[in-house]
Amino acid sequence: MKSARALVGLSFGFLIGVLAQSILGFSFWLIFGLVLAAIICSVLEIFGGSGRSFLFFIILFSAALGFLRAGTYKEDFSKEEKVFWNTSREYLVNRTKSILPQNEGALFNAMVFGYEKDVSQKIKEDFNITGTRHVLAISGMNISIIALMIMNFGLWLGLWRRQAFYVAVLAVIAFIFLVGSPASAVRAGIMGILLLWAKNKGRLMQAWRPIMLAAFFMVALNPKLLVFSIGFQLSFLAVIGIIYFKNFWDRILFFIPIKPMRELVVLSMAAQTTTWPVILYNFGTLSVISPIANIFVVPMLNPIMFLGLGFVAVSFSSYLSQIFLWPVWLILKANIKIVEFFASFNWASINLGKAGLITFIFYPFLYLFWLYLEKHNLNDSVN
Repeated sequence: MKSARALVGLSFGFLIGVLAQSILGFSFWLIFGLVLAAIICSVLEIFGGSGRSFLFFIILFSAALGFLRAGTYKEDFSKEEKVFWNTSREYLVNRTKSILPQNEGALFNAMVFGYEKDVSQKIKEDFNITGTRHVLAISGMNISIIALMIMNFGLWLGLWRRQAFYVAVLAVIAFIFLVGSPASAVRAGIMGILLLWAKNKGRLMQAWRPIMLAAFFMVALNPKLLVFSIGFQLSFLAVIGIIYFKNFWDRILFFIPIKPMRELVVLSMAAQTTTWPVILYNFGTLSVISPIANIFVVPMLNPIMFLGLGFVAVSFSSYLSQIFLWPVWLILKANIKIVEFFASFNWASINLGKAGLITFIFYPFLYLFWLYLEKHNLNDSVN
C-alpha cells in the first residue's frame, strides 16, 4: 500500500472518530468495538488480504484514536481567541480610526486586520443578507482567494510560476502577522499555502490529500475544532470547494470580461459552493442574491488588500497613511452602498432557521453532482 493512501486513511479515520464522539458521546464500548474490528481486518490481511483489509485496519484504528482523543480533550471554547501580535494590530486599527469615517474604518479593519468589533449590526446584517459576509472574516476562503489572486497577478506580470508562488506564500505569511496571528488565521493560512503549493505544482485536483492531512494534525491538536469552530469548518470546506468547483464556475461566469475580476468571483463562488450549508446551519439565513452581489463585492477585495498592505508599510507617517486610506474610503463607500442596495430587496434572502437537515443532505448530493460534472467533462479547465 502506498504511504500517501495510508496517511489519507489515517486522517479520514481520525476525523470520523472525532465527529462520531461529538454526535454519540463518549463510550468505551464503542472504542472497544472499533479496535476489535481493526484487529479482525489486520488478521484478514495477514491471511491473504489484497491490501484493502489493511486500509480498513488503519481507518478503524485511527477512528478509535480520534474517538478517544475527542472524548478526553478539555477546552473552554467560550474564551476569546488569543492574538499574539495584539499591540501592532491595535496600533494599526487605531490609526485607521483616526483617518477614516466610522463605518468605512470599521469595514477596513474587519477586512484587512480581522477586527470586527466596530462594524455596526446594520452593516453585518446587510452583508449576511447578500451572502458577502465572508469578506469580513479571516478564513480559508478569504486567504485562499487572496493567495491565488496574488499568485495569478504575479504570473500576469511575467514572473515564473515558482517566483509567483514564493511571492504569494510570503504575502500570506505577512498577512497572518498583520492580523495578529490568531489561531484561526494561522489555520486558514496553512490551508491557503497548501492550495498555493498544489497550484504551483499544477495538481490542484490532487490537493485534497495534503489538505486532509493538515486537517488531521489540526484536529489532533484540538479535537473541538471539527464541531465547534465555524472558522475551521469554513476554511476546510472553502479550500475543498476551490479545488473541485473552480473550473465549473469558470465555465458559468465566462461572460465577465476582465480576467482578474472573473478569477476573484470564480474563487468566491467555488468556495461558497461547499460552505453555504454550514453558514445556513449557524446563522439561519440563505442568501438568494449572493451570486449577483458577489460579482460586485468580491473584486473590491483586490484594491482594498493592496492599499491596506501599503498603508501598513507607511503607517508611521500620518501624511503617507492618508494617501493610501482615502482611496480605500471611496472603494468602501461604494461597497457599503452596493451591499445596502442588494440587501434592500425583499427576496434577497430567506430565513430558514438553523436547517441542520440540509447540511447533512446537501453534501452527498453535491458529491453526486461533482461525479456528473466529471463524467460529462464539464469540470475541465477552460484555459
